[in-house]
Amino acid sequence: MGVRNYAREGHMLEERMIELVKNHLEISISQDVADFDNVDCHIYSESTADGYDLYMCTNNPNQPSICEDAYYYDNDLPDAFQEQIRYGDRTFYVCDSIYEDCYFDDTLLELFAEYVEDIIENDELDITLEEINYLKKEYELEDEEANSTEVV
Repeated sequence: MGVRNYAREGHMLEERMIELVKNHLEISISQDVADFDNVDCHIYSESTADGYDLYMCTNNPNQPSICEDAYYYDNDLPDAFQEQIRYGDRTFYVCDSIYEDCYFDDTLLELFAEYVEDIIENDELDITLEEINYLKKEYELEDEEANSTEVV
């Protein structure tokens, strides 16, 4: 399932949601191997001596920890990616085939849904009032002031 590059009327593009969540979390993801040495976290595959694939999510690609950084299944990598964000990593290299095969765009859309309220309230983002209103309606978010039963 790739990112939708079109929008029906009254819908937000998935690529726009991905852009907003990346900006909100202040993360960048490169699939360019030239950036490999200049990121906080590296997600890529390695081959064992006997020809099996291992999937790596590490902060130290020169000396990865087999116990902590190596995964037998590539579908564990999106969760590892989210953990690295929670640990404070902000720049990522993700091998392009892993990015596609493991649906990293879908993971970013899940993060968007998780952080949508914070995204709406983030004054640093270039989010329009129209987008905010759409997101409030789509995610059934109400203004706290409108729902307040407190009498002033």
